[in-house]
Amino acid sequence: MRVSFLSLVVNSYRVRFHALVQEHLARSGIDYVVAAGRPPANLRSTADSVLLPHYCEVKTVYVDILGKQSVVQALPKPILQSDLLIIPQENKVLTNYFLQSLHRSPRRKIAFWGHGRNFQAADPGSRGERWKRFWATRVDWWFAYTEEGGRHIASLGFPPDRITVFNNAIDTGEAARLSAAVTPERLAARRAELDLLGSHIAIFVGGLYPEKRLDFVIAAADRIRALIPDFELIIVGGGVDAPVAARAASTRPWLKVTGPRFGADKAELMALAKAFLMPGLVGLAVLDAGAAGLPVVTTDYPFHSPEIAYMDDGTSGLVARPWTSADAYAKAVGDLLRGDPARLAGLSRGARQIAATYTIEDMAGRFSEGVLKALERR
Repeated sequence: MRVSFLSLVVNSYRVRFHALVQEHLARSGIDYVVAAGRPPANLRSTADSVLLPHYCEVKTVYVDILGKQSVVQALPKPILQSDLLIIPQENKVLTNYFLQSLHRSPRRKIAFWGHGRNFQAADPGSRGERWKRFWATRVDWWFAYTEEGGRHIASLGFPPDRITVFNNAIDTGEAARLSAAVTPERLAARRAELDLLGSHIAIFVGGLYPEKRLDFVIAAADRIRALIPDFELIIVGGGVDAPVAARAASTRPWLKVTGPRFGADKAELMALAKAFLMPGLVGLAVLDAGAAGLPVVTTDYPFHSPEIAYMDDGTSGLVARPWTSADAYAKAVGDLLRGDPARLAGLSRGARQIAATYTIEDMAGRFSEGVLKALERR
């Protein structure tokens, strides 16, 4: 039997997940194939997609329809003939509608993987969200990122016994090992490299795009610097808003911008910090930060990704309110950095616990179990 996982691109943080699923399913004699294309030009700056030799590369065409980017994927015959084809729940993937309309049969099944809804949608009743709901139940199985997504899909009338919640994760074990391996000598070298002078350092690690609110990050950082004279901030990542960070750093010697960093390089930079700042959209970053023992300081931003549910305000991170106030955010960060060290240590322990709870091994196991159930169901 063949199971094919279709994605627009394969991000580097998904590589081990797919390898684990491949191992799980191979024990049951199932061939697991990952089919993906190359990223569009506007996403290449994040430097976070890979195309490995054992993946099936599909021709992907990005087109503009009424001012919105849409995608068409040319799928090879072996992928189309999979016993189970797992596709992303994204309105812009025009290939999905063809597959959902024509690809269903008792023998060949189709499944969605995704959030269930757009957590960044300003209007849940918009045409796009209604369209998403219309197609959400027209599959044989569902792989939902989180419990909240699973509940939403069930609320649309989809059978709960055909929903697999896999708890989206990254390789927190490897991230924690890289963090633990950072030596004092390496920290000293990185401090010198970045010309860091202070003892109150925070970090932002993630994609640089509008939902991350870089302007707000910088405005809040200015206020934190006024509260704590030796405060310094490291911004790690790439994306369309990279110029925003670069312009800010050009007039702020205490603001360091590195571009995208991965593996041990990223772990060393994170080890320099005491807190992880992300007042905008928070998703898997909560696990990335947790693996390094960094509490996330965020806001009650209404458009977080579902993984924000992994974080507990006051136990493993902090939520500043209201989300529109840079002053309130700066106060929350300032109080944490210059406050009781025991409080910071407690939040650090809580952050590490999150990373130990939501692992890529558990994610792959849940996902693989769902695949076997989907194949067995008649």
